[in-house]
Amino acid sequence: MTQKTKVTKRQSRSSVNKRGVSEKSPASGCWINLFNPIVGELVGACGYSHAMIDMEHSPVSLDSTLTMIRAVQHSGAQAWVRAPDKNPAWVGRLMDMGADGVMVPMVNTVEEAQAVALASFYAPKGTRGMAAGIVRATGYGVHTEEYMANHRKHFQLIIQIETAEAVAVASDLASVEGIDAIFIGPYDLAGSLGNVGEPEHKDTRAAIRHIQKVVKACGKPLATLTNPSRSARKLFSEGYDLVFSGSDVGMLRDVFKADVARNDQALGKSAK
Repeated sequence: MTQKTKVTKRQSRSSVNKRGVSEKSPASGCWINLFNPIVGELVGACGYSHAMIDMEHSPVSLDSTLTMIRAVQHSGAQAWVRAPDKNPAWVGRLMDMGADGVMVPMVNTVEEAQAVALASFYAPKGTRGMAAGIVRATGYGVHTEEYMANHRKHFQLIIQIETAEAVAVASDLASVEGIDAIFIGPYDLAGSLGNVGEPEHKDTRAAIRHIQKVVKACGKPLATLTNPSRSARKLFSEGYDLVFSGSDVGMLRDVFKADVARNDQALGKSAK
């Protein structure tokens, strides 16, 4: 297989995945907090189209994040990474590592969204640092020219709307050039509205409906995650393009608890 063929194959995968959040929606994803490459490989092998590799709530390094990006992409799924915070510098670093998408948490103002968006473009349009000749995204410089011409076509920049402040400017946030999709964080949004742990509270639901309406009006894809009262099926019916319906920690915990409960029942123990 020639180098040119290899480049074409990778671009084809990235292009299909990019469309998977818009033209080929809805799509399903798995949330990853267990930074073990076996988990990453299982994501695509089991049929998820996307993984959200969560740096914000995991005790991880950039080295372990890179390992997870590789594992997820090897499985055929798209590797998105949630940055630890909204510092725009994370965008370029994760793009250099070859992430298919970066999600930035707690973006509350248009100015913050613009700063994040500019960080995904090289100068003179943006503020991303230039190291294309040596980073993984270009095959460590082997495919620099091709990458430079197409890097923004095969990458998704997502921001999270998860505060009352962001709800008030949701339409403006979704309209920022360079922001490719919007993710609604229902739990943090509930807390911001004074309803901690209540994503189904009437005020939370009203805010979410507003976000859904204005984001769709802007033509941007919309993503979120499930909660006990709102299944993937229900969220897809509400018009979401991407739903994270699984969590590695959550699913493993539930399977462990169910197995222990069955064993306790077999041994005649009372439920804990």
